[in-house]
Amino acid sequence: MAKRNVPVTEPVADLPVTFDPNHPIILQMVADAVQVALNHQRAEQTAGKSLDQSNKNELATIKAFKKKGYGIVKPKVDVLTFNKWIDQGLRPKEGEHAAKVANLRLFHRSQCRPLTKEEAAGFAEKAKAKAARQPRATVHNINQSA
Repeated sequence: MAKRNVPVTEPVADLPVTFDPNHPIILQMVADAVQVALNHQRAEQTAGKSLDQSNKNELATIKAFKKKGYGIVKPKVDVLTFNKWIDQGLRPKEGEHAAKVANLRLFHRSQCRPLTKEEAAGFAEKAKAKAARQPRATVHNINQSA
């Protein structure tokens, strides 16, 4: 086997190690990485819980309306609360009863009729009054020193 001609290099002078774990750039990088990891962890925890409960509510909704004889039901499309139907320009007919699912009172699309102009105006006024009663949200910067 032939020997390779490897160039001989002179050893590099021993340089002192200048790594400082308390350097501001390193501290900032670690803080950013921790924040990203915590946000990801919180998002996973909340998404898992809400999805599980949401799926349970949708299955309960389908079961309740199938039991009442409504056939194929699409939650959040064919079945909504009173206020959600109002937002879509419909309202449950007088004498119709809501199906109780978890803590919700739900109506099927077939139980609804279009809003009259007077009803729509009345609901719009109520919505404006409710919005006026709500306190305005203010954002406070917690990282800013006083």
